[in-house]
Amino acid sequence: MKKSLKILSLFLAVIISFYTYAPTLTFAATESQLRNKVVAVADNEVGYTGSSTYSKYGEWYGSQGSWCTTFVFWCFNQAGNNYSTKLNGVIIPNGGNCNSMISWFSNKGRYHKSGSGYAPKGGDLIFFDWSGNGSSQHVGIVDYTSGSTVYTIEGNCSGKVKSRSYTSSGSKPYNNISSIMGYASPDYDSVSGGSSDSKENDKNTTKRTSSSNTTTKNNNSNKTTTKKQTTQTEPQSTTSVPVEKLTIHAQSYELQVGDSVKLNYSIEPSGAAAVVGYFCDDEGIIEIDSGGNIKAIGTGTATVVVCANNDLYSQCEFTVKQAVAEVTTIAHETTRKVVGTAKSEVITTQRTAESVLTRMGVNVNSLKQNMQLYLVPATIIGTTFILSIFIFIVKKIKNRKKKTSEDAGNSSIK
Repeated sequence: MKKSLKILSLFLAVIISFYTYAPTLTFAATESQLRNKVVAVADNEVGYTGSSTYSKYGEWYGSQGSWCTTFVFWCFNQAGNNYSTKLNGVIIPNGGNCNSMISWFSNKGRYHKSGSGYAPKGGDLIFFDWSGNGSSQHVGIVDYTSGSTVYTIEGNCSGKVKSRSYTSSGSKPYNNISSIMGYASPDYDSVSGGSSDSKENDKNTTKRTSSSNTTTKNNNSNKTTTKKQTTQTEPQSTTSVPVEKLTIHAQSYELQVGDSVKLNYSIEPSGAAAVVGYFCDDEGIIEIDSGGNIKAIGTGTATVVVCANNDLYSQCEFTVKQAVAEVTTIAHETTRKVVGTAKSEVITTQRTAESVLTRMGVNVNSLKQNMQLYLVPATIIGTTFILSIFIFIVKKIKNRKKKTSEDAGNSSIK
């Protein structure tokens, strides 16, 4: 009897465990559930405030700096964890910046340029080109669309997570659809447990509205495989050894306009096959070529990402300041040239009081800028000096007159 009870208890325990865990193990989230979860995670972060170079998402990612991309990575990681599904490194890259992300999606045929006819869905990525130079400087997550209006959730909007909207009549560039560079559509279907029905997809795409969407067939036909050209090097080796670590280093990370520096990298293990790409989201600050040569062309801070095989990422920041004027003195002439400009200006002056002071080691520019600080004390000192001389002269004359009168008196007595 006792043995039968034990067998029955074990059987019931197995049945309960099966019904408890089987749904989780057997049925993965649908595409729409994953998309909605990514949007929900992002939406829940609206209002978070960090700074332009610091955020909790950077703490999680392991690198601080401009954090619109790390916000995206964090949201996808949280959504994937909710369904025990790995998204980062599978349907989106696991690191990088805006332009390296575009390259990653382009290589998979899942990047759609603005104007291609692609209708964005909730959970897609949206890339922006604020400057109009063909390089993306910002990325966000599509929330939903209503007609031609695109609603988004974005990280690092002046140090905050914000909900934003873009229309054809919005202020340029930050609220106008003209600033949208393109969209990336992560392959949710590849990690989902099945497609959703059309009603659920429509809800995900437009959310709270009933805007018209293109059919799945139309979406597929409008997919573009055109990708932004990125600078890449050829594989270092033909071996099949995978790259495990990517390290980058430069001689200096603080530059002046006109400076050039070489960005080097190393991979481990040595001899592993690697196609390395260089990406920068601030092309108005630095230029980088296929060999990793960097030239400073504008002031500001630029983040450079080096990517190996579209899998491993390493990044660093370069701070560029305006070139400092050099002053060189030769004999009795002063020659001034501006470093880092296309045209060098040479000004020759004859020997002046300023040049004399400069030769004596006096900082004439500092003296001019702080003249107000020296004016009152100098006036007091000068006035005191003049009065002292005047009093000295008066006393001298008075003593001389006194001595003359004394000598005259002595002579009369004799």
